[in-house]
Amino acid sequence: ADYFIRNEKYEKAIEKLEEGIKLTKKKREKARLTFILAQVKQKTGNAAGAYETYGQVLKLNPTFEMEFYSKINRALLFQGGDSRGIRAELMKLLRDEKNKDYFDQIYYALAELEFKEDDKEEGISYLNKSIEASVTNERQKGKSYLRLADISFNDRRYVPAKAYYDSSLAVLPKDYPN
Repeated sequence: ADYFIRNEKYEKAIEKLEEGIKLTKKKREKARLTFILAQVKQKTGNAAGAYETYGQVLKLNPTFEMEFYSKINRALLFQGGDSRGIRAELMKLLRDEKNKDYFDQIYYALAELEFKEDDKEEGISYLNKSIEASVTNERQKGKSYLRLADISFNDRRYVPAKAYYDSSLAVLPKDYPN
């Protein structure tokens, strides 16, 4: 599977990961392989499959980080419908002090939920909270600035868009896409 992922042959990688999951007895290892499977499905554009697979990861008693990123990725992959469960899950993460270093990512996921539900004002508010909460994760801060820049640009508010693009340029790594 690793070979196929490195060579961008994702369908073959999915096949091998599914075989590996069936053969794996240990829950932690099964969670790890299932998490990778979800990531590959996400990479191929199979949002529904990735969403479901991240849900399977949560049932396998994953590590703290794997559980956290499964929840965040599920929120980002949410396609519509009743978002109360996802929103409640994210709000629960915000109440837990051990997630303090991840609040920026949680707020970003909440913003994306709001945009999917056509609540632009609330989404912008969460992006601003993401920026404020981002103290160690420059990449996330840059992503939030970039999202605000794109929104401002699309709304033909070019002066704030320029400021947001400048801010994102200042904090995103040079190899960041686009």
